[in-house]
Amino acid sequence: MRAILTTFLIGLAGGGLFTLLHVPLSWMLGSMVFVFAFQKWTSIHLKWPPVLRDFGLVIVGYAIGQSFSMKTLIEIGTQLPLMLTMTLAVILISMILAYFTTKLTGINLPSTITGSIPGGLSQMVVLGEELKNIDLTVVTILQVVRLLSVIFVVPFLVFSPLLAGHAPSSAGGAGSAAVIDWGVVIFLGVAVLSAFAAKKIHLPTASMLGPIMVVGGLVIAGIDVPAMPGVLIILAQLCLGIYFSFMLDFSSAKGLSKFVPLSVVTSLCLLVSCVGLSFILSKWHDISFLTAFISLAPGGMAEMAIVGQSVNADLSIITGYHLFRILFILFIIPFFLKWLFKSRLFEAKQH
Repeated sequence: MRAILTTFLIGLAGGGLFTLLHVPLSWMLGSMVFVFAFQKWTSIHLKWPPVLRDFGLVIVGYAIGQSFSMKTLIEIGTQLPLMLTMTLAVILISMILAYFTTKLTGINLPSTITGSIPGGLSQMVVLGEELKNIDLTVVTILQVVRLLSVIFVVPFLVFSPLLAGHAPSSAGGAGSAAVIDWGVVIFLGVAVLSAFAAKKIHLPTASMLGPIMVVGGLVIAGIDVPAMPGVLIILAQLCLGIYFSFMLDFSSAKGLSKFVPLSVVTSLCLLVSCVGLSFILSKWHDISFLTAFISLAPGGMAEMAIVGQSVNADLSIITGYHLFRILFILFIIPFFLKWLFKSRLFEAKQH
Protein backbone atom coordinates (compact mmCIF):
# COMPACT_ATOMS: atom_id res chain seq x y z
CA MET A 1 0.00 0.00 0.00
CA ARG A 2 2.87 2.35 0.83
CA ALA A 3 4.47 1.72 -2.59
CA ILE A 4 1.18 2.48 -4.34
CA LEU A 5 0.71 5.73 -2.40
CA THR A 6 4.31 6.76 -3.13
CA THR A 7 3.78 6.05 -6.83
CA PHE A 8 0.59 8.13 -6.85
CA LEU A 9 2.24 11.09 -5.11
CA ILE A 10 5.15 11.04 -7.58
CA GLY A 11 2.69 10.93 -10.48
CA LEU A 12 0.67 13.75 -8.93
CA ALA A 13 3.81 15.89 -8.61
CA GLY A 14 4.71 15.24 -12.24
CA GLY A 15 1.22 16.07 -13.45
CA GLY A 16 1.16 19.24 -11.38
CA LEU A 17 4.51 20.41 -12.76
CA PHE A 18 3.52 19.69 -16.36
CA THR A 19 0.26 21.60 -15.76
CA LEU A 20 2.23 24.63 -14.56
CA LEU A 21 4.40 24.33 -17.67
CA HIS A 22 1.25 24.18 -19.87
CA VAL A 23 2.23 20.83 -21.40
CA PRO A 24 -0.64 19.20 -23.37
CA LEU A 25 -2.35 16.33 -21.54
CA SER A 26 -0.27 17.36 -18.54
CA TRP A 27 -1.61 14.99 -15.89
CA MET A 28 -1.08 11.87 -18.00
CA LEU A 29 2.27 12.82 -19.56
CA GLY A 30 3.64 14.37 -16.36
CA SER A 31 2.83 11.37 -14.20
CA MET A 32 4.21 9.06 -16.86
CA VAL A 33 7.56 10.87 -17.10
CA PHE A 34 8.02 11.36 -13.33
CA VAL A 35 7.19 7.79 -12.33
CA PHE A 36 9.45 6.42 -15.06
CA ALA A 37 12.30 8.69 -13.93
CA PHE A 38 11.95 7.57 -10.31
CA GLN A 39 11.90 3.93 -11.40
CA LYS A 40 14.98 4.40 -13.56
CA TRP A 41 17.19 6.53 -11.35
CA THR A 42 16.17 5.84 -7.75
CA SER A 43 15.89 2.76 -5.56
CA ILE A 44 12.37 3.66 -4.39
CA HIS A 45 9.99 0.72 -4.72
CA LEU A 46 7.02 1.70 -6.88
CA LYS A 47 3.88 -0.26 -7.64
CA TRP A 48 0.68 0.30 -9.61
CA PRO A 49 -1.89 -2.52 -9.66
CA PRO A 50 -3.96 -3.13 -12.82
CA VAL A 51 -7.20 -2.41 -10.91
CA LEU A 52 -6.24 1.29 -10.73
CA ARG A 53 -5.61 1.35 -14.47
CA ASP A 54 -9.04 -0.23 -14.92
CA PHE A 55 -10.63 2.45 -12.71
CA GLY A 56 -9.12 5.11 -14.97
CA LEU A 57 -10.63 3.32 -17.98
CA VAL A 58 -14.05 3.23 -16.27
CA ILE A 59 -13.94 7.02 -15.84
CA VAL A 60 -12.97 7.50 -19.48
CA GLY A 61 -15.71 5.10 -20.57
CA TYR A 62 -18.28 7.03 -18.52
CA ALA A 63 -17.20 10.32 -20.13
CA ILE A 64 -17.39 8.83 -23.63
CA GLY A 65 -20.80 7.26 -23.01
CA GLN A 66 -22.09 10.57 -21.64
CA SER A 67 -21.21 12.21 -25.00
CA PHE A 68 -23.42 9.83 -27.03
CA SER A 69 -26.81 10.68 -28.52
CA MET A 70 -29.15 9.15 -31.09
CA LYS A 71 -27.87 11.65 -33.66
CA THR A 72 -24.25 10.63 -33.20
CA LEU A 73 -25.21 6.94 -33.25
CA ILE A 74 -26.86 7.46 -36.65
CA GLU A 75 -23.81 9.40 -37.82
CA ILE A 76 -21.53 6.52 -36.83
CA GLY A 77 -23.78 4.13 -38.75
CA THR A 78 -23.52 6.18 -41.93
CA GLN A 79 -19.71 6.16 -41.64
CA LEU A 80 -19.28 2.37 -41.33
CA PRO A 81 -18.09 1.93 -44.97
CA LEU A 82 -15.49 4.64 -44.48
CA MET A 83 -14.47 3.13 -41.13
CA LEU A 84 -13.71 -0.11 -42.97
CA THR A 85 -11.79 1.72 -45.70
CA MET A 86 -9.68 3.71 -43.24
CA THR A 87 -9.02 0.67 -41.06
CA LEU A 88 -7.79 -1.32 -44.07
CA ALA A 89 -5.61 1.63 -45.13
CA VAL A 90 -3.98 1.90 -41.69
CA ILE A 91 -3.35 -1.87 -41.57
CA LEU A 92 -1.88 -1.86 -45.10
CA ILE A 93 0.48 1.03 -44.25
CA SER A 94 1.49 -0.81 -41.07
CA MET A 95 2.36 -3.93 -43.07
CA ILE A 96 4.42 -1.91 -45.57
CA LEU A 97 6.38 -0.35 -42.69
CA ALA A 98 6.85 -3.84 -41.22
CA TYR A 99 8.35 -4.98 -44.54
CA PHE A 100 10.92 -2.16 -44.48
CA THR A 101 11.68 -2.94 -40.82
CA THR A 102 12.45 -6.53 -41.77
CA LYS A 103 14.68 -5.41 -44.65
CA LEU A 104 16.68 -3.11 -42.37
CA THR A 105 16.99 -5.41 -39.35
CA GLY A 106 16.76 -8.96 -40.66
CA ILE A 107 14.02 -9.80 -38.15
CA ASN A 108 11.49 -12.20 -39.64
CA LEU A 109 8.50 -10.63 -41.36
CA PRO A 110 5.75 -12.43 -39.37
CA SER A 111 7.11 -10.86 -36.17
CA THR A 112 7.32 -7.31 -37.56
CA ILE A 113 3.87 -7.53 -39.15
CA THR A 114 2.27 -8.82 -35.94
CA GLY A 115 4.02 -6.09 -33.96
CA SER A 116 3.21 -3.29 -36.40
CA ILE A 117 -0.56 -3.69 -36.73
CA PRO A 118 -2.17 -1.24 -34.24
CA GLY A 119 -4.44 -3.70 -32.50
CA GLY A 120 -3.46 -3.25 -28.87
CA LEU A 121 -0.53 -4.69 -26.93
CA SER A 122 -2.29 -7.52 -25.11
CA GLN A 123 -4.33 -8.65 -28.13
CA MET A 124 -1.35 -8.76 -30.50
CA VAL A 125 0.93 -10.52 -28.00
CA VAL A 126 -1.75 -13.19 -27.48
CA LEU A 127 -2.07 -13.51 -31.27
CA GLY A 128 1.72 -13.80 -31.56
CA GLU A 129 1.65 -16.73 -29.13
CA GLU A 130 -0.82 -18.54 -31.39
CA LEU A 131 1.21 -18.04 -34.59
CA LYS A 132 4.41 -19.81 -35.60
CA ASN A 133 7.87 -18.23 -35.85
CA ILE A 134 6.85 -15.10 -33.92
CA ASP A 135 9.39 -13.30 -31.72
CA LEU A 136 7.21 -12.03 -28.85
CA THR A 137 9.92 -9.59 -27.71
CA VAL A 138 9.81 -7.91 -31.13
CA VAL A 139 6.00 -7.82 -31.07
CA THR A 140 5.97 -6.30 -27.57
CA ILE A 141 8.58 -3.66 -28.39
CA LEU A 142 6.84 -2.58 -31.60
CA GLN A 143 3.43 -2.33 -29.91
CA VAL A 144 4.73 -0.49 -26.82
CA VAL A 145 6.89 1.95 -28.82
CA ARG A 146 4.00 2.75 -31.17
CA LEU A 147 1.60 3.35 -28.30
CA LEU A 148 4.04 5.51 -26.34
CA SER A 149 5.09 7.46 -29.45
CA VAL A 150 1.45 8.26 -30.18
CA ILE A 151 0.76 9.20 -26.54
CA PHE A 152 3.65 11.67 -26.55
CA VAL A 153 3.34 13.06 -30.10
CA VAL A 154 -0.43 13.33 -30.67
CA PRO A 155 -1.15 15.83 -27.82
CA PHE A 156 1.57 18.19 -29.13
CA LEU A 157 0.28 17.81 -32.71
CA VAL A 158 -3.29 18.46 -31.60
CA PHE A 159 -2.33 21.71 -29.83
CA SER A 160 0.10 22.78 -32.59
CA PRO A 161 -0.76 25.42 -35.24
CA LEU A 162 -1.31 22.55 -37.72
CA LEU A 163 -4.43 21.30 -35.92
CA ALA A 164 -5.10 24.37 -33.77
CA GLY A 165 -6.70 22.49 -30.90
CA HIS A 166 -7.79 24.55 -27.90
CA ALA A 167 -8.34 23.28 -24.39
CA PRO A 168 -11.73 24.05 -22.85
CA SER A 169 -11.83 26.39 -19.88
CA SER A 170 -12.32 23.67 -17.26
CA ALA A 171 -9.31 21.83 -15.90
CA GLY A 172 -8.15 18.82 -17.83
CA GLY A 173 -10.81 19.22 -20.48
CA ALA A 174 -13.44 17.74 -18.24
CA GLY A 175 -17.09 18.41 -17.75
CA SER A 176 -18.17 21.68 -16.20
CA ALA A 177 -18.96 20.10 -12.85
CA ALA A 178 -16.15 20.71 -10.39
CA VAL A 179 -17.72 18.94 -7.40
CA ILE A 180 -18.68 15.28 -7.22
CA ASP A 181 -22.38 14.94 -6.34
CA TRP A 182 -24.42 11.86 -5.52
CA GLY A 183 -25.72 11.59 -9.08
CA VAL A 184 -22.18 11.14 -10.37
CA VAL A 185 -21.43 8.60 -7.62
CA ILE A 186 -24.52 6.53 -8.52
CA PHE A 187 -23.84 6.52 -12.27
CA LEU A 188 -20.14 5.87 -11.68
CA GLY A 189 -21.18 2.84 -9.64
CA VAL A 190 -23.29 1.69 -12.59
CA ALA A 191 -20.25 2.19 -14.85
CA VAL A 192 -18.07 0.07 -12.53
CA LEU A 193 -20.65 -2.74 -12.52
CA SER A 194 -20.90 -2.59 -16.30
CA ALA A 195 -17.11 -2.92 -16.52
CA PHE A 196 -17.26 -6.11 -14.41
CA ALA A 197 -20.04 -7.47 -16.63
CA ALA A 198 -18.07 -6.67 -19.79
CA LYS A 199 -15.07 -8.54 -18.39
CA LYS A 200 -17.24 -11.56 -17.63
CA ILE A 201 -18.26 -11.83 -21.29
CA HIS A 202 -14.69 -11.10 -22.46
CA LEU A 203 -15.29 -7.88 -24.39
CA PRO A 204 -12.15 -6.12 -25.68
CA THR A 205 -11.00 -3.24 -23.45
CA ALA A 206 -13.84 -4.30 -21.13
CA SER A 207 -13.20 -1.74 -18.38
CA MET A 208 -13.91 1.05 -20.83
CA LEU A 209 -16.28 -0.56 -23.34
CA GLY A 210 -18.75 -1.70 -20.67
CA PRO A 211 -19.32 1.84 -19.30
CA ILE A 212 -19.47 3.24 -22.85
CA MET A 213 -22.27 0.84 -23.79
CA VAL A 214 -24.28 1.19 -20.56
CA VAL A 215 -23.88 4.94 -19.96
CA GLY A 216 -24.27 5.66 -23.68
CA GLY A 217 -27.41 3.52 -23.74
CA LEU A 218 -28.87 5.43 -20.79
CA VAL A 219 -28.18 8.77 -22.51
CA ILE A 220 -29.75 7.59 -25.78
CA ALA A 221 -32.77 6.35 -23.78
CA GLY A 222 -33.27 9.93 -22.56
CA ILE A 223 -31.90 9.58 -19.03
CA ASP A 224 -30.06 12.66 -17.75
CA VAL A 225 -26.54 11.43 -16.95
CA PRO A 226 -24.48 14.02 -15.01
CA ALA A 227 -21.24 15.28 -16.55
CA MET A 228 -17.98 13.84 -15.28
CA PRO A 229 -16.30 16.27 -12.84
CA GLY A 230 -12.88 17.62 -13.79
CA VAL A 231 -11.21 16.11 -10.73
CA LEU A 232 -12.17 12.58 -11.84
CA ILE A 233 -10.86 13.19 -15.37
CA ILE A 234 -7.57 14.28 -13.82
CA LEU A 235 -7.60 11.13 -11.68
CA ALA A 236 -8.16 9.01 -14.82
CA GLN A 237 -5.21 10.67 -16.54
CA LEU A 238 -3.03 9.95 -13.50
CA CYS A 239 -4.13 6.31 -13.33
CA LEU A 240 -3.36 5.75 -17.02
CA GLY A 241 -0.18 7.83 -17.10
CA ILE A 242 1.35 5.95 -14.17
CA TYR A 243 0.37 2.64 -15.76
CA PHE A 244 2.07 3.60 -19.04
CA SER A 245 5.27 4.50 -17.18
CA PHE A 246 5.71 0.83 -16.26
CA MET A 247 5.63 -0.03 -19.99
CA LEU A 248 8.77 2.01 -20.67
CA ASP A 249 11.15 -0.74 -19.57
CA PHE A 250 12.95 -2.12 -22.65
CA SER A 251 15.48 -4.23 -20.73
CA SER A 252 14.12 -7.35 -22.44
CA ALA A 253 15.25 -5.96 -25.79
CA LYS A 254 18.86 -7.02 -25.10
CA GLY A 255 20.53 -7.17 -28.53
CA LEU A 256 17.72 -5.20 -30.15
CA SER A 257 18.97 -1.79 -29.00
CA LYS A 258 19.13 -0.49 -32.59
CA PHE A 259 15.66 -1.83 -33.21
CA VAL A 260 13.97 0.48 -30.68
CA PRO A 261 14.92 3.77 -32.48
CA LEU A 262 13.77 2.23 -35.78
CA SER A 263 10.48 1.33 -34.12
CA VAL A 264 10.05 4.98 -33.13
CA VAL A 265 10.70 6.07 -36.73
CA THR A 266 8.17 3.62 -38.18
CA SER A 267 5.61 4.67 -35.55
CA LEU A 268 6.04 8.31 -36.56
CA CYS A 269 5.74 7.35 -40.25
CA LEU A 270 2.43 5.62 -39.48
CA LEU A 271 1.29 8.72 -37.60
CA VAL A 272 2.18 10.97 -40.54
CA SER A 273 0.24 8.64 -42.85
CA CYS A 274 -2.77 8.98 -40.56
CA VAL A 275 -2.53 12.77 -40.92
CA GLY A 276 -2.94 12.32 -44.69
CA LEU A 277 -5.86 9.92 -44.24
CA SER A 278 -7.46 12.43 -41.87
CA PHE A 279 -7.66 15.02 -44.65
CA ILE A 280 -9.61 12.53 -46.76
CA LEU A 281 -11.92 11.63 -43.87
CA SER A 282 -12.64 15.26 -42.95
CA LYS A 283 -13.45 16.11 -46.58
CA TRP A 284 -15.58 13.00 -47.10
CA HIS A 285 -17.72 13.51 -44.01
CA ASP A 286 -18.73 16.72 -42.30
CA ILE A 287 -16.42 16.36 -39.29
CA SER A 288 -13.52 18.51 -38.18
CA PHE A 289 -9.98 17.60 -39.19
CA LEU A 290 -9.13 17.50 -35.48
CA THR A 291 -11.77 14.84 -34.81
CA ALA A 292 -10.74 12.93 -37.95
CA PHE A 293 -7.08 12.85 -36.95
CA ILE A 294 -7.72 11.67 -33.38
CA SER A 295 -10.14 9.06 -34.76
CA LEU A 296 -7.45 7.59 -37.03
CA ALA A 297 -4.38 8.04 -34.80
CA PRO A 298 -2.85 4.57 -34.14
CA GLY A 299 -3.08 4.80 -30.35
CA GLY A 300 -5.37 3.13 -27.87
CA MET A 301 -9.02 4.09 -27.60
CA ALA A 302 -8.69 5.34 -24.01
CA GLU A 303 -5.65 7.52 -24.72
CA MET A 304 -7.18 9.06 -27.85
CA ALA A 305 -10.48 9.64 -26.04
CA ILE A 306 -8.62 11.63 -23.37
CA VAL A 307 -6.88 13.65 -26.09
CA GLY A 308 -10.21 14.25 -27.82
CA GLN A 309 -11.84 15.34 -24.59
CA SER A 310 -9.03 17.78 -23.88
CA VAL A 311 -9.87 19.72 -27.07
CA ASN A 312 -13.66 19.17 -27.16
CA ALA A 313 -13.47 16.94 -30.24
CA ASP A 314 -16.39 14.62 -31.08
CA LEU A 315 -15.84 11.75 -28.63
CA SER A 316 -18.56 9.54 -30.09
CA ILE A 317 -17.02 9.63 -33.59
CA ILE A 318 -13.52 9.06 -32.17
CA THR A 319 -14.75 6.09 -30.15
CA GLY A 320 -16.67 4.70 -33.13
CA TYR A 321 -13.57 4.60 -35.34
CA HIS A 322 -11.29 3.16 -32.67
CA LEU A 323 -13.83 0.58 -31.57
CA PHE A 324 -14.40 -0.51 -35.17
CA ARG A 325 -10.64 -0.92 -35.68
CA ILE A 326 -10.26 -2.89 -32.44
CA LEU A 327 -13.11 -5.27 -33.33
CA PHE A 328 -11.89 -5.67 -36.93
CA ILE A 329 -8.36 -6.50 -35.80
CA LEU A 330 -9.63 -8.73 -33.01
CA PHE A 331 -11.97 -10.85 -35.16
CA ILE A 332 -10.65 -10.61 -38.74
CA ILE A 333 -6.89 -10.05 -38.58
CA PRO A 334 -6.00 -13.33 -36.73
CA PHE A 335 -7.57 -15.39 -39.53
CA PHE A 336 -5.95 -13.20 -42.20
CA LEU A 337 -2.46 -13.44 -40.67
CA LYS A 338 -2.72 -17.20 -40.20
CA TRP A 339 -3.68 -17.55 -43.86
CA LEU A 340 -1.00 -15.08 -44.97
CA PHE A 341 1.86 -16.68 -43.06
CA LYS A 342 0.94 -20.14 -44.43
CA SER A 343 0.57 -18.98 -48.04
CA ARG A 344 3.14 -20.17 -50.59
CA LEU A 345 3.84 -16.64 -51.74
CA PHE A 346 4.70 -15.51 -48.22
CA GLU A 347 6.87 -18.57 -47.51
CA ALA A 348 8.71 -18.03 -50.79
CA LYS A 349 9.51 -14.44 -49.82
CA GLN A 350 10.70 -15.60 -46.41
CA HIS A 351 13.22 -17.90 -48.07
